[in-house]
Amino acid sequence: MDPHTPKPLRVGFDVTSVTSHRTRGIASYIRALLPALEAAAPWVDPVLFLRNERWLRKEALADLLPEAERRWILDPLKAPLGDLDVYHGMGTHLPRRSRTPRSFTLHDLRSFDLDGVSPEESSRRVKTIRRADRILCISEYGRGRLLHHIPDLPPQDIEVIHHGVDHERFRPRDRAECEAALSDVGIRAPFLLQLGSFFPHKNLSLSIESYARSRARKEGVLLALIGGGSKDHSTQLKQRCTELGLNEEVLWVDGLAAPAVPLVLAAAEALLFPSRYEGFGLPILEAMASGVVGVSSNCACLPEIVGDVWQGCDPDDADSFSAALDEALFDGEKRAERIRAGLERARAFTWERCAARTAEFLAATTRSG
Repeated sequence: MDPHTPKPLRVGFDVTSVTSHRTRGIASYIRALLPALEAAAPWVDPVLFLRNERWLRKEALADLLPEAERRWILDPLKAPLGDLDVYHGMGTHLPRRSRTPRSFTLHDLRSFDLDGVSPEESSRRVKTIRRADRILCISEYGRGRLLHHIPDLPPQDIEVIHHGVDHERFRPRDRAECEAALSDVGIRAPFLLQLGSFFPHKNLSLSIESYARSRARKEGVLLALIGGGSKDHSTQLKQRCTELGLNEEVLWVDGLAAPAVPLVLAAAEALLFPSRYEGFGLPILEAMASGVVGVSSNCACLPEIVGDVWQGCDPDDADSFSAALDEALFDGEKRAERIRAGLERARAFTWERCAARTAEFLAATTRSG
């Protein structure tokens, strides 16, 4: 063995979240990180765990994790944690009892920060957090919120590792390359895009109100809202569109197949990201990598992700958001500069870098457990 090569590290990963439609962001993280980890740190020997055996019986993971080699898939009932050097939760669960060092990725703190979350759920989350020997946060904002809510946690055991961008999928494209994907979901160019779920904290109402008063609307640019989620909230939003006379100009799409996402995103005139709360905001970087400009809110972790490339606005100020949108669309000089700056910023975020740092984090966890 090369003396500079780290010793083999057998790591158990809980990948249950990849099977749930409620954890799409975590599923994307798992699907991106695992292949990158194999390439960046071949000394890591991954063992995948599922807390729901039916997915193993159906062999459905071949579709959910197409990049993963099948030898990774293992029935957790037949693999005691004692065979592992470290166990890493990629969702919201950790084993209650284990002599094996445990860590996990903390994607967000919605169960603490958002209204409507039960005390029982928050209590369960605290117990999971306290089981971990080390915690991987995906933003400095998230790390700060974690220490705010549980201030007695050892700060040296909480590390920040940003997500990456799949630069092969998310890149500038010719409009002709995207037309079939747009046609399949009924979107007509030119259009603005908000991509994500239809839950209240995503703040779609700001996109709708801002679009209604924008020059973009007057110029015939449509608004495409792509996601899914709360039907009650969607009904309220659609009613507001009716009141504003936007039914012909706002397009609702209930989700996108993964292969279509980079094509639809690259074809957008701008990405709208008015969210009140995010754990990371990966679509922002994917838009930048695609040569797409945008406007975001100035909440939560978003200033950390956007940097000074896009304008960040108060999530309750439709006038400000609308003005920022029109500037991003119609000020040619600023638009060109933001496209250039976005491409440059996105290049700093790669899954290879994320994977290499995650491997170092896992190795350190074995020493602290």
